Amino acid sequence: MPMTAPSFDTKPWLIALALCVVGASSHLLPHPAGMSTVGAIGMLAAAYLPRHLVPLPVLVSVATVDVIIGTYGIASMALVYIAHLVSAAGVIPILARVRVLRIGGAAVISAVIFYLISNAAPMAAGYYPNTVAGWISCYAAGIPFLLRGIAANLIFGAVAFGAVHGLLFILERWVPLPNR
Repeated sequence: MPMTAPSFDTKPWLIALALCVVGASSHLLPHPAGMSTVGAIGMLAAAYLPRHLVPLPVLVSVATVDVIIGTYGIASMALVYIAHLVSAAGVIPILARVRVLRIGGAAVISAVIFYLISNAAPMAAGYYPNTVAGWISCYAAGIPFLLRGIAANLIFGAVAFGAVHGLLFILERWVPLPNR
């Protein structure tokens, strides 16, 4: 009996690779603080990748910029990385079905998750006193970044999901695919 090698589906890996390239290169473009494309990359990963691959494009996007531009305090970096990963993982159930309202909801929820976790970074770095007043001040000071994060996720998410939808439309309608 001939031995057959187990099949390996390369499609998710190719999608992950494409998201890594797009995420890292778009995150390298100049952008205002809080207006990053990483949230949209995380949303795309949550929608189109198997769960075990969702962290890959997010980590590559953030780590590429940190390697090129430079790093900062380890506690702050850890919180930012964790915030990006949890915000991508947090929208997996929402984006199980890709619909316009779900994308909008995921954009807001992803930004809020990122804000809640990453805003502990200034506290960890000692910029605010570790008191109730310090925590309130820290999170209040982060509200403009939350709003920019929501805007970035809505804008870049709409562009990204729109581009994917447009490409799928073109492939399904105009490119002759075998066995169809």
